[in-house]
Amino acid sequence: MTENIPLFQDPQSPQPPVHLPAAVDPDLEELSITRRPSPLPDVPETGALRKVGNRLARNRRTNISEDARKAAAALQVEPERAALLVTEQPNGVSLLSEVAVPGGSLYVIECQAWTRMLFPLYQPRIAALSLAVPAPRLLDDHDADRPLAQARCEFGSPKELADLVRETVTGTLGVPKADYSDSILQRGVSEPLLVILVRITFADGSPSRVLPVVVDGISRLSSAAKTRTGKSNAGVADAVVEDLLRDPNSLRRAVRDEITAYNAAYRRGLSDQVVRVGQAATVPVRLVVGARNDDTMEVNQ
Repeated sequence: MTENIPLFQDPQSPQPPVHLPAAVDPDLEELSITRRPSPLPDVPETGALRKVGNRLARNRRTNISEDARKAAAALQVEPERAALLVTEQPNGVSLLSEVAVPGGSLYVIECQAWTRMLFPLYQPRIAALSLAVPAPRLLDDHDADRPLAQARCEFGSPKELADLVRETVTGTLGVPKADYSDSILQRGVSEPLLVILVRITFADGSPSRVLPVVVDGISRLSSAAKTRTGKSNAGVADAVVEDLLRDPNSLRRAVRDEITAYNAAYRRGLSDQVVRVGQAATVPVRLVVGARNDDTMEVNQ
C-alpha cells in the first residue's frame, strides 16, 4: 500500500530553529530564533552610493529628482547590487522589477535598506484616531520637464512633521495585532516594505528635504524599530523622530556607529541587544524609482 503524501505540504524552514543556551544571556533563555542574526556590512562609502545615483540618472525607466536619487542611494545596504539593478543592459532588458498599478506600472529596486533611514507618514490603520496633526495629502511631484515617480507633501514646520511621525508610530504599535516586534526578534523582517520618495516642504520656510517613506509596511517598520531599541511604544516613537530630525550625514554616522558596535559585540557572543539589532537593523524593501502610465502620467495639481 502506497503512503499517502499530502499534495500541499507545510513549507519547511530553510534553517532549523536556534535555541540559545542560558549561558549566552539570561534574557534569551526562552527565545527560539528561527533566523540567527549574522555580522552586518559596514555602512557603504559615499563613492559606492554615488555610483547608484549616477546610474539611476542614466536609466531611461527611472524618473526621480537628483535629491531623490541621493536619498535612494543613501539607504542602500548593498550599493553594488543596487547599482547593477539600475544599470541599463546592452540588450535592453531591465533588471528593475515592474509592478502593475491601476493605469500603469511602477519600476522598483528590490533591495535591503537601513531601517533607521526609512520613515512613516500616515497610517490608514489609525484613521479612526483623533490625530493632533492632520493627515498629509500626498501629491504627484514634477520638475520643469516631466512628472516624477515620487510624491510631494507640505507641512507647516519640521515640528509638525515630527509630531505626525510620532503619532503614527505610537498609534500603529497600539493597534491590536499590529505589533510584530516579538516575531521580528525571532526571525527578522521577511516581507518587503513598499517605499516611495517624498519631497517634504515647509510653510515656515525651513529647508525642504526628500524622505524615503514607507507606504505599505508601516506596522513592520514600527515593529522593527521597537525590536531594535527594546523601548516602550513612546520611546520607540521618540527614537524614530530623533533620526527623522537628524541631517543625512548625522544619521549616516549614527547608523555606522551602531553597526560598528554591533559587529564588535557579535564577536563576543549573542546577547539580547545583539539579537535585537541583528534582526532589525536592515529590512527588505521595494523602492519605487520609476513610473509610467498606459498613456501619460497624470499629475495632481
